[in-house]
Amino acid sequence: MEAKITNLVELVNKLPKKEKDLFERFYSVESSVANLKIPREMEKFVKNKFGLVEKVENQRIISINNNFTGEGSVFNELRSLRPIPKLKVNLKELEKKDNCYFCNPESYTPSNTFGRIKGKYCTTASNIAGYDYFHGLVIFKEHNPLKIKKEWLKDYFETAEKWFKEVEKVDKEAKNIFLIWNYLWRSGASIVHGHLQLTASRMKYGKIKKLEEISGNYKKKFKSDYFSDLSRVHKSLGLLKKVNKTNILFYLTPVKEKEILLFSKEKRFPDLSDLIYKIIQNYFQLGVQSFNLSLYKIKDYWVTHLVDRGNLEDRNSDIGTMELYGNSVISFDPCDILHNQKS
Repeated sequence: MEAKITNLVELVNKLPKKEKDLFERFYSVESSVANLKIPREMEKFVKNKFGLVEKVENQRIISINNNFTGEGSVFNELRSLRPIPKLKVNLKELEKKDNCYFCNPESYTPSNTFGRIKGKYCTTASNIAGYDYFHGLVIFKEHNPLKIKKEWLKDYFETAEKWFKEVEKVDKEAKNIFLIWNYLWRSGASIVHGHLQLTASRMKYGKIKKLEEISGNYKKKFKSDYFSDLSRVHKSLGLLKKVNKTNILFYLTPVKEKEILLFSKEKRFPDLSDLIYKIIQNYFQLGVQSFNLSLYKIKDYWVTHLVDRGNLEDRNSDIGTMELYGNSVISFDPCDILHNQKS
């Protein structure tokens, strides 16, 4: 049977009992068909936009909930074919450096009290309107965010690691580190010039704290590791790749399109830079133009999320009320992400 999210129930039922039981420990799944009737006057429009009328009149819906985290996703591949208003965007505009403060960070960005940390391809700054106790930036020397090189990304991560260590010298209690990459405006970036954001806080962020508590409670109840078992579930369905000490999950309950989740036992997070670079390059091959990346630590694991934030020309937001207060609505099949990943 072809590995498709629409076949998930059948795929799970074919698993060996031990793997099926583990899947059902983590996930609840419902498969349904949404029926509707297309008026004759709409048939031409439907065929042009969606292909077969029958496909629209009988839509396969897959709903998945993570029984531990409360994450939930509803999959309907037809939603990727919806007509969406576009804005004209000239990507050559990203080369323009007019009035870019980040092109001259030492003059036009504040520094942290411990000064700036300079890498070969970047330098640090303090965020002028921070949202935490310590909030820094890693500002790339390359202005155009579309230009990324493997050695540059490694340098960005190594510079970020040095920034976290400097914070630790100032305040040992600010040990909850969080690395953010908002890639262009669809992801929430207010400045085009490439940069990472870094925070170090005394208090754990709510979602990270919840996940840490879930993994701790899981260990007590099942005498097993939450992250390892979640990886096993994805592996049993062919939705996992392993690279050195890192499990790459093509996630069953993504927050939005094409979410990829990494659980890594590498000693240092800069050791993940080459792998993350490859994933980003594969993202670009899939047509991703804007993404969010986050990286933090829970016990022995570096946890990294990458998620597509949509086409730069889309006028509509990719997140609405359903995502905020219900389940995430997803059109892209995680199996298709896996098939498009190059080794």
